Amino acid sequence: MKKSAVVLWVMVSAAASYGVLNAEGVMLDDDKMGLSKTSVFDDPAPATFEYPGTAPAKAEALPRAYDGAPPQVPHRIDKYLPITAEDNQCLDCHDEPARIGKPAVKGKPTPMPVSHYVKADDGSLKRSGARHACVQCHVPQAGVAELVGNTFKPAK
Repeated sequence: MKKSAVVLWVMVSAAASYGVLNAEGVMLDDDKMGLSKTSVFDDPAPATFEYPGTAPAKAEALPRAYDGAPPQVPHRIDKYLPITAEDNQCLDCHDEPARIGKPAVKGKPTPMPVSHYVKADDGSLKRSGARHACVQCHVPQAGVAELVGNTFKPAK
């Protein structure tokens, strides 16, 4: 019994020693891991940027990335945050169901589409409050560089 325990101990020790001695060739430096060209231990501060300071009444509509894409927010929103179900100041200007489907008027805000009024339970056209988190889909824009290269081209 003792002989098999000694043989087992020698085999385990030999395997561990072999692994330690050969690990040098497979170890990675911390700046060679992943796609980043910096060390995984660096804590880089992202570049600061500013959203446009355009007032809502002066903002021009931004182009959409593709048909059906939610419109981007072309004006500052810092004064309207946080947007909650109880306090949604976006509705002060964009809650205009009478203008749905009508041509855009320069200087007038884009009305919410009919999809934002339909109540799921009965299909009626009444603002339900279910879509109160506007910036979940409609994002303000800032002039920043892409984090990752992108080759997306909208369909024509």
